[in-house]
Amino acid sequence: MKRNTLTTAVLAGLTGVAGMAGVANAVNVNPDGLGQVLLFPYYTARGGNDTLISITNTTERGKAVKIRFIEALNSREVLDFNIYMSPFDVWTAAVTATADGGAKMVTTDNTCTVPYIFGAGGEQEFLTFEFTGEKADLGPTGVERTASGYIEIIEMGTLLAQPTSAPKTSDPAIIPWVTKHVNGEPRNCDIPVLAWTQGSGLPWDDTSENFDPTFGFDTERGASGGLFGSASIINVAEGTMFSYNATAVDGFWAQGTTRHTRPDSLFPSLAQGNSEEAFVFNNGELVELSYESPLFGLNAVLAFDMLMNEYITDQDLAARTEWVLTFPTKRFHTDALGGFVAPNAPIPPFTRTWHNRGTAAAPVLHYACEDIRFRFWDREETEPTDPLGPPIVSPPPPPSAVQLFQLCREANVVRFGASGETVPDVTEILAEPARAQAPLGFTNFALPYSSGWARFDLAQVPAASGVGVTRRQASADDNGLVVEGLPVIGFGVTTYTNGALAGGVLANYGGTFQHRGSRSIVVASPAD
Repeated sequence: MKRNTLTTAVLAGLTGVAGMAGVANAVNVNPDGLGQVLLFPYYTARGGNDTLISITNTTERGKAVKIRFIEALNSREVLDFNIYMSPFDVWTAAVTATADGGAKMVTTDNTCTVPYIFGAGGEQEFLTFEFTGEKADLGPTGVERTASGYIEIIEMGTLLAQPTSAPKTSDPAIIPWVTKHVNGEPRNCDIPVLAWTQGSGLPWDDTSENFDPTFGFDTERGASGGLFGSASIINVAEGTMFSYNATAVDGFWAQGTTRHTRPDSLFPSLAQGNSEEAFVFNNGELVELSYESPLFGLNAVLAFDMLMNEYITDQDLAARTEWVLTFPTKRFHTDALGGFVAPNAPIPPFTRTWHNRGTAAAPVLHYACEDIRFRFWDREETEPTDPLGPPIVSPPPPPSAVQLFQLCREANVVRFGASGETVPDVTEILAEPARAQAPLGFTNFALPYSSGWARFDLAQVPAASGVGVTRRQASADDNGLVVEGLPVIGFGVTTYTNGALAGGVLANYGGTFQHRGSRSIVVASPAD
């Protein structure tokens, strides 16, 4: 059983290179915000909102990075491409609405991408190919589905050191040379585009005999991390902006790993890391876990058994609160129509699959919903209790059906509202819509208190769920340790409106608040 206190881990790192290598090759959420993988839990182009994103390379070497925009309902990709950052570079873009209700990416940043989006006008509409036609998953098929989701950033490798003079096109050093910014502009972003162009004969052209995806890369260093990211959701008409930092995952790649793929490839994905070890802080103790599947290690570092945050719905303040809860690895456990699992055979800790429960001629979507237990309090530690009521005659009426609180999407928006109020068609802050397929709309959480805090239990499955398990537990690691709960990222956002300022000035205020959580790691039972 690999259990290390923080002190032991630090001492091991100080004793020599072997100890440091062990730390570097274990997947972990970096509390300092730097990593090989960045996870942005939410973007939106709904209701007048735009989402601004930035990615920063803090290192003295260039980076090849995969950027992936993913829709919110079932994690189908809507835009992937490659970016080649120079040393100390920042790349920025915005997600904004299209005229037909979808979303597009807009950038005025001239950093090299393939395709070169800045050079082609700086805009690229999000695409529906992954959830329509032969890849239809029985969810909505219109472009509106692309208008909200989340973002993955995966480093693919570190470029060679910058040469002092211009190399030949056949020299691997040409890649860091042409992507390096000089007087604010890259030297020649046409070269990496040409290198991936079929028929060019250059090393990245995978139709040539000389195909070499590591051309231009430092394969000894590999994907070395040092990226950080941030996002802001801004609504000009409302005068609001909410900002958050991306979750940074380090140790996703083992030391020396380069995974450079075509810009039109869906790989590398979050399921393709190669670090078999994971480091998780559990109540102040550093626990080392070991898995044959690196995906399970990534799940472990993102998992919480309890998730908590505050809320406020005070009408006197025109206050609103919404939470974002995103499960960035869920599709690999639940999407039967995507070929990841078989119907009704989810990979733990998830409990249901997204599949067709009808026939080929009359398909019916089975939603991959997770039933959630919760508790909530007001700010004076008051918790609601069931009213006893007056006595009644016999026979009593049949008990009403249990209404389960569910999170059915990959990127869930939870609206906090007052008990008895009319639920809107779209949420007031993030403008996430209700849907004809109701489980795929936002989740409404009606509360009797105008302010307080809530706790979602991601480990305990409600008794009425009927999914065959009572606790969400991932597969045991090599030493018999089991992580409970669900891998989740996200934040809460709250707004206030003040209409009582002098001169009739209307003032809007708002902020984002990172979710807090606890972890549970237990020893597997003999039956496991």
